[in-house]
Amino acid sequence: MQNLALLFFSLALVVFVGGAERPKVLVKKSPAAAASLELSGPNAGASLYHPDSNHPWNQLHEVLFVRKDKAGREMGRDSVDPLLWPQTKEFLLQGKSHEQVLALLDEFIAKDADKLIKDPLKRAMMQHDLWAIFDWSANALTPLPFGGRVDPYKLATKELGTARKALRQRLAQIIPRLALEKSAIAKLPDNYGAAVQSKVFNPKFDLEHPPKHYLPADLLDPDGSWVCVRGALPGPSAPVHIRYYRGRSPFLVLLRLPGGRQATLIFLKQLNEISARELDAKKWPQQLPLFPVGTAVALVRQMMVVDQAGEITPTSIVQTAQFRVYRKVGEDQKSDESCQAAYKYVLQRAQLFDGKQGGLRAMNSTEYSGLSLLYNDDAFETKNKKYNRRSVMQSCIDCHSCGGPTVHSIFTFRQDDWVPEARAMSQNRLRLLPTRIDIEQKRAISWKSQRHDWGLLQGWLETQ
Repeated sequence: MQNLALLFFSLALVVFVGGAERPKVLVKKSPAAAASLELSGPNAGASLYHPDSNHPWNQLHEVLFVRKDKAGREMGRDSVDPLLWPQTKEFLLQGKSHEQVLALLDEFIAKDADKLIKDPLKRAMMQHDLWAIFDWSANALTPLPFGGRVDPYKLATKELGTARKALRQRLAQIIPRLALEKSAIAKLPDNYGAAVQSKVFNPKFDLEHPPKHYLPADLLDPDGSWVCVRGALPGPSAPVHIRYYRGRSPFLVLLRLPGGRQATLIFLKQLNEISARELDAKKWPQQLPLFPVGTAVALVRQMMVVDQAGEITPTSIVQTAQFRVYRKVGEDQKSDESCQAAYKYVLQRAQLFDGKQGGLRAMNSTEYSGLSLLYNDDAFETKNKKYNRRSVMQSCIDCHSCGGPTVHSIFTFRQDDWVPEARAMSQNRLRLLPTRIDIEQKRAISWKSQRHDWGLLQGWLETQ
């Protein structure tokens, strides 16, 4: 099951890396500040924040996000996360890209470029992206969950440490300048609701003829037909996901049975009562209740920002939304699209800023994740790695097929085979508990606030 679970992470494009340090004031501008800022030529994709591709915000985003593969193809310009991994040691840290990013950051600070754009949505998005880069630079030697080990001899050099610190001390100056008041954060658009209102996606699911796109309207309605759920462990829900993204985004798990909210709550009560019994370990899976055909599970990632008070604050912005609908149930069923229908939506800044369908783009059923199954390795710097040629949707199904299309394939329940600290948990302690979105957001904030990277950022912020 663990091998299948690893397939999930082939879809993620993340940021991170660690080490402790004491905050210092900004050092004298380096020679890199005078370096040539040669970026790719002007194009529509390079104008996310402003029509002028040479606008400081566009240039900064470009140098942080756009990477080229060995064939010279550009990738990542509007990806949800920067294309960075634990063992990234060249991009942004050495050579031309390092000189470019320091020069742009220095210019951004010196010319108060944060004041050039007033739109709260764009300011929140830019801040979240810079926060992601900060977290990556602050977590050197910290591997991804299930990603294996990282090589300290390659990553813990004095030169790389100095380069990471140079990034942090600049990012820490810009992040608070982009901060919004809590009242402004509360007014950020409901992009999921906008996607539903666009009528581009089908809000209903047909078991016999699954729609090309499925986006339920009441997914995030606290009184709607979907129930937010969590597992038996304390702390944030979807603990592996939140660790993978270093706590900058709450991950919500939601469940819906065909009968709606009440039917879902009844099933959860029955499941938890039976799971709590001292059952025969060999017969335990068969004794748990089956959910009915048409049951759906959702995983929703929301964006958080740092407000003007220096506090972590959740937003209404949905960064990704994934759905699986069970067309068949039972241990004897195959793991393919005839058994589960999978859907995934990813945030696109260009569409979000233009007010198009909430900025959510539907991935198609044959779309590949685009990068190889590398985990800690950098997909652009690692040699002799083959691309993962399974589609995103099939990877979702492969991952969530352990034990067949039963409650075992909902890892929020089956944490003992998914989350390292739960492996010693006895089966009769496993639960799938109803919760609330606001509670899970608070749990995510609490978890993030105890991390070293957040403490490090706070230390830098206090020097501003």
